[in-house]
Amino acid sequence: MDRYSPRNWQPISSFKAPGLEIFPGLRDLVLVIVTVALILGTMAGCSESIDRPKTFPVSGKVTYKGQPVTRGTITFQPDQGQAAVAEIQSDGTYHLSTFGEADGAAAGHYRVYVISNTADPNLMPGSSPGWKPPKDLVPAKYGKAETSGLETTVSDGKKEYDFNLQ
Repeated sequence: MDRYSPRNWQPISSFKAPGLEIFPGLRDLVLVIVTVALILGTMAGCSESIDRPKTFPVSGKVTYKGQPVTRGTITFQPDQGQAAVAEIQSDGTYHLSTFGEADGAAAGHYRVYVISNTADPNLMPGSSPGWKPPKDLVPAKYGKAETSGLETTVSDGKKEYDFNLQ
């Protein structure tokens, strides 16, 4: 009979690693060390001690040709760090969020961009009945930080940041 035949395989529980018969408690010690390492690794992943910068309330109004932009998003993209984003309300107002709900933005310089179109978020592009390609409600150049031309600096004293798109 071939020694590599499945009939000759031994169950894993009967496997003896070299050195375990010399140190009978070694197997239990290894199991304890591995278990403790897994628990500590899991706990370290759960306790976030991220050093977040202080944020300041930021709100404002977005208009296009003097009229409120009634839907979309506004994004403050910092030179480095976490972007701040807000949904534009039906009256054109917004309240920025960076790390939590309406917590504002960190102090610093930002390039700003606005995306506003007729897309219905409840419809899947191309597959939902009634879906139509969205139309931009503001010029497409405002939809990218590189082309919008919108910039601002967030600071402790200022809270309102209005943008009138042309």
